[in-house]
Amino acid sequence: MRRRDIFRLIPLSALSMGGMALRSYAQENRPYPAPGGMGGTFPMRYLGRVREKLTWIRENQSENILEAAYAIARTVEKGNRCWCYWDQGHTNESDIFPGRNGAPEILTPGYDPKTSQKGDLLLANFPFAYEFFADIAQKDIFVIGGPCPWGGDARGYEKVTLELQRLKVRPYAKIWIEDTSDTIGAAVKVPGSPAYAGPESGPVSGSVMWMMLADACRALAINGKSVKVKGDEPKLTGKTPWVSLAEPLLDDYFNTIMMQYEMIGMEMGNIRKMAGMVVDSLLAGGKVYFYSRYHQAMNDEANGRRGGFAFANGLSDGNTPKGSSKDCVIMGTYKPDDEADLKNLDLFKKLGMRAASIGPVTRDVKIPQGRAVFRETEVHVGRMTDTYGLFAIPGFEQKVCPTSGMVNCSILWTMSMEVIEQIIQRTGGNIPAINMNGALKGGMDYYNRMLAIAGERGY
Repeated sequence: MRRRDIFRLIPLSALSMGGMALRSYAQENRPYPAPGGMGGTFPMRYLGRVREKLTWIRENQSENILEAAYAIARTVEKGNRCWCYWDQGHTNESDIFPGRNGAPEILTPGYDPKTSQKGDLLLANFPFAYEFFADIAQKDIFVIGGPCPWGGDARGYEKVTLELQRLKVRPYAKIWIEDTSDTIGAAVKVPGSPAYAGPESGPVSGSVMWMMLADACRALAINGKSVKVKGDEPKLTGKTPWVSLAEPLLDDYFNTIMMQYEMIGMEMGNIRKMAGMVVDSLLAGGKVYFYSRYHQAMNDEANGRRGGFAFANGLSDGNTPKGSSKDCVIMGTYKPDDEADLKNLDLFKKLGMRAASIGPVTRDVKIPQGRAVFRETEVHVGRMTDTYGLFAIPGFEQKVCPTSGMVNCSILWTMSMEVIEQIIQRTGGNIPAINMNGALKGGMDYYNRMLAIAGERGY
């Protein structure tokens, strides 16, 4: 019998008890994936690490993820709010930005003690203010927690500053989802660099969030409830192939995202071209920009990130770079024909900047007619994803749970690992300035030193 068939037969209370037992066993006896332990090129090490961590989570935390989904659904049914301090990359709203296609209107970014109420729920594995803890305890907020490289719950917490060691979510959590995070927070050991490269939390923690939301929406639909879904997807019709409500969806999301992460390897030629564009700009004395329409997405993901580059510059809609023919921009897109993205691409080209793009090329598996960003940049990566969500759930007007945000994030860091490879090759061995986790003791001093190196050397 498949594991998901077992889920259908076990009452939720029994499932909760079983999850506790499995969680205890997994955390005490199974070794966690260790960063930098795989061979191959830096890009392949990064992709392997992400897939390995997600596989561990699926094998050891599925019951807890399903418990969390039911808790979210119950909170929505009561009319209470689900607050979100859940790591989706560099911010707690990296993949639920305004108008995000496929995002059910369930999560409220942040936490506000002035408006939170007893019966609310909080997703928390991202840094937040210490003073929130007292309010959470007083109101008995239902906390779904996980470890964070910036706090005292992750492995290696003793390396974090004493102030941040106090940031512990686990004592308040009613459900704990272990994702094997440590205080390094990045995947690949680069010989010669004290800082590891390639942030993991976007593709890993963000995927877990969507797995939770998929089954939260399924649970709501079982009880005849639904919520609005963000984005511009046309309303679903009766001809839509609806998902079955009889089985959990978390495995379906997991299987799809894992396949898409693997398919990144199918575009390694374009990834190398994109990395080459970045290195050309750096070695010519130019700047490298990372753009997304909303700052919460690729702009914030690439800029100032632990395991990312000190030379990175962020751009979002409304920000105009000085720009020159020496510069280049990597555009993170979440639908192929976004008007704001096209307007900004025209601006970048007018300034003489070279441009590449990452993101889906289809809407409902159809390539749109007319202008599209991927048609007008020098190189594009991301053909394995779609603009819309994965699941057509009965009662919901649009499909929910997209993959493009998490895949975009993984492509960005896969490409960045190739940038490291090419800089080493083209400079005879120099390594670009890589940011260390600023929460570590001495981390901010190291971060400032990397900024100085990148400012003087260009990379």
